[in-house]
Amino acid sequence: MKIKYLGHSSFLITGKDKSVVTDPFGDIGYEIERVSADFCTVSHGHFDHNAVEKVNARKIITSSSDGFLAIETYHDPYLGAKRGKNTAFKFSVDGVTFCHLGDVGEYFSDSLAEEIGEVDVLFIPVGGNYTINYAEAVRYVEGIKPKIVIPMHYKTSKSNIDIDSAEPFLKRMAGVERTGREIALSLSDTEGPRTVYVMDNGEL
Repeated sequence: MKIKYLGHSSFLITGKDKSVVTDPFGDIGYEIERVSADFCTVSHGHFDHNAVEKVNARKIITSSSDGFLAIETYHDPYLGAKRGKNTAFKFSVDGVTFCHLGDVGEYFSDSLAEEIGEVDVLFIPVGGNYTINYAEAVRYVEGIKPKIVIPMHYKTSKSNIDIDSAEPFLKRMAGVERTGREIALSLSDTEGPRTVYVMDNGEL
C-alpha cells in the first residue's frame, strides 16, 4: 500500500482492499490536493478537519461503520469543556492496523490505550495548543506502543495555524526517518524496531 501526506492531519492510504482519506482541511495557508478514496474519516467538525467537499469519497465516516471503529475522545484536557469532543478512528488496510487520533487533546490514560488496543501505525498530533503537545504525544506513543508513528498537526513553512513544529517531539523519538510526501508500506514493515516517519520533507 501507499500512504500520502496531504498536509496537516490529512493522509491518503491506498491499499488493495480499500482507500481511505483522513481529516481533509480547509484554508490553513495552503490547499489540499483533491484526491479520491473509498472512505473519508472526519474526526470532528472544525474547518481544518472536515472539508469533505475538497475530496472525492464514496462514503464519509463519522462513527463506527464499514470496518471503522470510532473511539470517542476529548479535544482538550477538560472533558471537552473548551473544544468539545473528538473521534479517533481505528481501521485496517491490507492487514495493517491504523489509528488516526484526530485532534485528541485529553491526557493519556491506560483506559484510552486499552480501548484503542494494538496498533501498527499511529497518526498522532504533536503541535500542541489545540491538541496534545509533544510531551503528551510521547506518552501516547509509549503507552500505545505502535510499530510505526507518523506525526501530524504541526507547524509547517506554509501553514498559518498557531501550533508548534514537530521538532520537539522528534527530538524525543528514536528511529526518525524523514521522507517525501509518500511512502510504501507493507505488513512486514511493522516488524522490528519502531520507526517514526516525518512525511512533509519540508514541502508543506
